[in-house]
Amino acid sequence: MHPYLLLQQLLIIILVFLSGVPKSLGADDERYLNCSQSFDCASIESIGYPFWGSNRPDYCGFPEFKLNCSGDAPSISIQEQEFRVLSINQSQSSFTVARADYWNTVCPASLTNTTTIDNSSVLEFASDVQQLSIFYSCPPLNIPLPPQLTSQFNCTINSTTDSINYYVTKDLDIFGLSNISSTFGTCSTTVRVRVSQSAASNLALNTSKENLGAALDSGFNLTWDASNTLCKQCQGSGGQCGYNTSSSEFTCYCKDGPNPSDCRVLRIFYLAGK
Repeated sequence: MHPYLLLQQLLIIILVFLSGVPKSLGADDERYLNCSQSFDCASIESIGYPFWGSNRPDYCGFPEFKLNCSGDAPSISIQEQEFRVLSINQSQSSFTVARADYWNTVCPASLTNTTTIDNSSVLEFASDVQQLSIFYSCPPLNIPLPPQLTSQFNCTINSTTDSINYYVTKDLDIFGLSNISSTFGTCSTTVRVRVSQSAASNLALNTSKENLGAALDSGFNLTWDASNTLCKQCQGSGGQCGYNTSSSEFTCYCKDGPNPSDCRVLRIFYLAGK
């Protein structure tokens, strides 16, 4: 075959191949530009992936990380329970939350346990998170309890005053006492919340109702893995991390268009078209 014809056929093949690239190579992809921008949400500034909300599109973050920015602090819904977001540490893939219904009170209108995240594929409790049990509407207890572990306080919930309530920071079994369920079995409601280990330690030093409220308001840490490895690979290739809402998978937004994880593939296409 004549060399000229061979070259002509090769150029046709390259042009046909490049025509399959979904984005014109002359301008940056709009999703890449949008996800390149961090956003401010209530009291927290410069928030990035995997969070989204306000003016940041949903394809710039994972579905579980939508922030509501209408209040004095960002809020997030985790398995239908509302939390205030106190801080976000992007480099550590962690953020601090506090239950919205317990904010500035230990006597919320509705008594429910802190949601579990066992079924979540992207969230985990941080290693220093400790469970705290709060018992409402209890009769007087016949067993003396260690003062460093439990305290009594009053509540008015829905116009009804509970004369005796308790909270317990640790399982009483380890102190040779009856287990929690039998010791507090006659209390009407048990609520399990989460606090940090440092807050639990402070409660052992000061078991007042006010210190319990401070412990709840200080929140606890959650860590995330929203395809963190793929995101680092994407960012290392010059892309922006995001989410394909159609395929429900991580995606890497590049200047030349989206790619599953790496912009270098599209860059090769671009250089071939020069």
